[in-house]
Amino acid sequence: MRAALPPTVPFSVAVHSAGAGGALVAGILAGDAALVGAALSDDLLVEPVRGPLIPGFAAVKAAALAAGAFGCTISGAGPTCVAVVPDEATGKAVCGAMSAAFIKDGGLEVGSARVAALDPVGVRVV
Repeated sequence: MRAALPPTVPFSVAVHSAGAGGALVAGILAGDAALVGAALSDDLLVEPVRGPLIPGFAAVKAAALAAGAFGCTISGAGPTCVAVVPDEATGKAVCGAMSAAFIKDGGLEVGSARVAALDPVGVRVV
């Protein structure tokens, strides 16, 4: 998936990506899931290139947003898609919608789909 990325990036895309990165950090620091989701979903650099390589990804993202996700994007090199949701009930609906879209529009089997809560404390010695 790294080879799919362009060797150069237009200045406007770099500026937009820096802004989205700043919004992501701000959302994390503020505990604002809506801002985190919006920032993750606002990728003009990687997602437009890698997204079409994932069967059904556009439909999966649309299904997640329609089911109530704050945002949805590719996680890692593309074997995983992640959505940010406001609560567990919405998460279950989004999880089902994304899985159904992968099956219907991507022609893929879903190996694993789950709703997970983020740890609000963060890094610490246990």
